[in-house]
Formats: sequence, structure tokens, C-alpha cells
Amino acid sequence: MALDVDGFAVLRTIGVHPHIFKAIAADTAKAACTLIAKQIAHKNTGLKAVRDIRAAIGREAFSLIMDGMSDAQIKSITTRLDKHAVQEKIAAGTARLHVLALADGSAQPTEQPQGAPRTARPKKAPPSPPGRIGYKSAGASRTKQ
Repeated sequence: MALDVDGFAVLRTIGVHPHIFKAIAADTAKAACTLIAKQIAHKNTGLKAVRDIRAAIGREAFSLIMDGMSDAQIKSITTRLDKHAVQEKIAAGTARLHVLALADGSAQPTEQPQGAPRTARPKKAPPSPPGRIGYKSAGASRTKQ
């Protein structure tokens, strides 16, 4: 029989009584960073949620967690939060700073450029129907009986 534990209640208790849980202080910090990074990187976490997370945990903790994330995670977050950001900006290594600016509100997502052509996927031509195969092309021959 599996027991369901309220993880938030347990973490709240650890936070309220850190003197009791000194032996797991490092593990608690690592788990907290991992959980926050996972929430930020989640595909359904939008800009408002990222701003709420930053407000809840504070600027310094948010920056430290962002510094601990991989470049691939940061690039993914940047493209999700700012769909129309200039790709060169992301590739130039400023993606981390852009996400921090988006989170603190000093930057807003880029608007879709006016007059820019939409990127359309090339249309695939429908496959042509196979031609008839004649007996000569199949290597068959007729014999009289």
C-alpha cells in the first residue's frame, strides 16, 4: 500500500525548522534548485508564471538558479518566452541575460515584425501514381503452346 505524502507540507516544515534538519541542508538546497529549474523549464510555464516564480523566491535566488541551468535549457526557455526574439541574440550568448530581463520586467517579449514574410513550410508534391509496367519491361516473354 503506497502512502501519499504532501510534499509541500514536508518542505514547508523543513523550511520552518531548519535547525532540526541541518544534516540535509545541502540536499535541500540542491532539491529546491532542481525543482525551481524544472518548473521554469516546463513547457506550460509562461512569462507570467516565470515572473511570479522570480517574485516568490527573490532576485538573487532566481539568478543563481538560472546560472545553474544549461545553455540548451536557457535557449529553450528564451524561445518559448519570446517567440519573436532575434535568433542572433540567442546565439550570441545573451539568452541568459534576456531571460533574466524578461523575468524582472525590464524587457518585454518582442513583437512580430510587421511586413516580415511568414515562414512557410515548403509544400511537398503529392506522389505521382506509378506508371503501367509492360510485359517487356518486366522481362516477361510470351510463348506459344
